[in-house]
Amino acid sequence: MLNLRKILKNVLISVLFGFSIVTIIGLISAKQGLISALKSFPKSALLTLLVLLIIDYLIHAQRLYFILRGLGYKVRFLDCLENVFYTVYFSFVTPMSIGGQPFQIYHLTRLGVKTYDATNVSISRMFIGIFIVFFVDILFLKRVLLILRGTVGLTVVLVGFAISVLITILGLLVFLNKTWLHGILRFVQRVTKSEKLRERERAILEWIDKMSSSTKYLFSKSFWAVMLDFLLGLVGSALVSYQLKYALESVSSNQVALFTFWGIVSMLNSVVYYIPTPGSSGGIEGFYQLVFSKLYGSKSAMSGILVFRLVTYYLIVFLGTILIWRFKKLERKFSDS
Repeated sequence: MLNLRKILKNVLISVLFGFSIVTIIGLISAKQGLISALKSFPKSALLTLLVLLIIDYLIHAQRLYFILRGLGYKVRFLDCLENVFYTVYFSFVTPMSIGGQPFQIYHLTRLGVKTYDATNVSISRMFIGIFIVFFVDILFLKRVLLILRGTVGLTVVLVGFAISVLITILGLLVFLNKTWLHGILRFVQRVTKSEKLRERERAILEWIDKMSSSTKYLFSKSFWAVMLDFLLGLVGSALVSYQLKYALESVSSNQVALFTFWGIVSMLNSVVYYIPTPGSSGGIEGFYQLVFSKLYGSKSAMSGILVFRLVTYYLIVFLGTILIWRFKKLERKFSDS
């Protein structure tokens, strides 16, 4: 399950890409170095960012706790917090954040959650996340258009909005109709000409049926859990945007309304998280700088974005890489039992 050498390689790539882009930004746009950008950021604001980060993870752990309770599983809150932390960590150290969901499912099964329920939890929460992004984008689109009019950043943000709409429509079709899932399975089989996939088709379809039943149960019998997940997801989405806004406005005298800022970040993230580097490192720094330098100035944008990424990304990667050795031992323990 865990390939530590590959993880360390991805961590190294993410650090090199991220800091290389920031260095280039400093030389070309902000006219300052990394050290100068860090020194200009107030230390008291750094502490506040750390507190906000902890609150963010607690909110997402509570979301997972409610969903699992809705499915009838009694899982400790600390286990949910561990699941959220490592899910984010594996998203951060894999290209296009593809490693988070497989790990989340794996970890949930280790906690006693049935495989199809664990998959349902992961996929359901992914779609809820898609709907949250779509909801925020639609709600604040007009505000974003007004503040970014005439800037290059508006093009990037509008591309993000288009991606958000497309993913929401496709996601809704697949989520509500398992025939689409069957069709996708058949298409993959024809393209790959996989005999193994053909042989396992019935078992896969039975698994899809179980997951579909689990989904129906979650939405019909535990709709309260889904609604709480959605509402807390909205709070979490706003909090992440506020963290970046707070970091930028700690070094700039300019102010942007939270709802407007939230809309910009939501649409922007629909683009930057598809950058094919571990945790989209480098792409996030670059696109954020492109958009927010027009609102806060190049130097302030560089400083605020750098510290924001140090706290919300590089710190998690550092802690996760240290703690993953402990998890590797737990994996061996499970394998032996």
